[in-house]
Amino acid sequence: AAARGLQAADNAAFVKFAMKELAASLGLTASFLAKTEPLEEGSSGHIHLSLWRERKNIFAPEETCSEMPVTCMNTIGGILKHLPAASLLLNPTINSYKRLVPGYFAPVNVSWGYENRSTSVRAIRGTQPSRSRLECRRPGADANPYLALAALLASALLGIQERTEPPLPEIGDVSERVDLPPLPNSLESALEAFRSDESLRAALGHEFSDYFAVSREWELKAWQRTVTDWERERYIRTV
Repeated sequence: AAARGLQAADNAAFVKFAMKELAASLGLTASFLAKTEPLEEGSSGHIHLSLWRERKNIFAPEETCSEMPVTCMNTIGGILKHLPAASLLLNPTINSYKRLVPGYFAPVNVSWGYENRSTSVRAIRGTQPSRSRLECRRPGADANPYLALAALLASALLGIQERTEPPLPEIGDVSERVDLPPLPNSLESALEAFRSDESLRAALGHEFSDYFAVSREWELKAWQRTVTDWERERYIRTV
């Protein structure tokens, strides 16, 4: 259900914890791993966003126009501009990027469109003004809801402040498009993008940004030191 920013993050966190506790009480394990099987759909954590002023949804198109308002377009522009860096918070684990591959309705490039589920940002013209909103399809189920929402809101605010214009909306499946700017396809490339985006880092706070970047660097090093079952099965008889 829709809720204000912090309450929405609280709700998402509560559901995660409650499901884990319930599963444990039944002798099961509830997991929000982004990808569990290579040939199946991953688990996403899409975030729907609208901005309100004086109980009015300022993302709602005017009655005489089907286009989204300027503030909404600037929000799209900001999110897309900072999405490569924000991916570190939206997709914070090694496994996150196993979900983000073409062909599974998981966005892999900087793109947006009206009702387009292959793009990173989907613009939704609601049947009622209150239902007009944006959907960021990049986050996975493994994202921390507080950090994911903070990254999106910081990007949106920068877009509004800087009046960032988005590219033209895309029509049709863009998952295989090579002419669109690619988004990070690994935790390592997301970390590099995050460290290069001074505006987003400043908006999130340098102390937090530095700490989080170091935590992801540690995660990468832990992975790089690990010998996986896949490596053993693939190479033990061939090298």
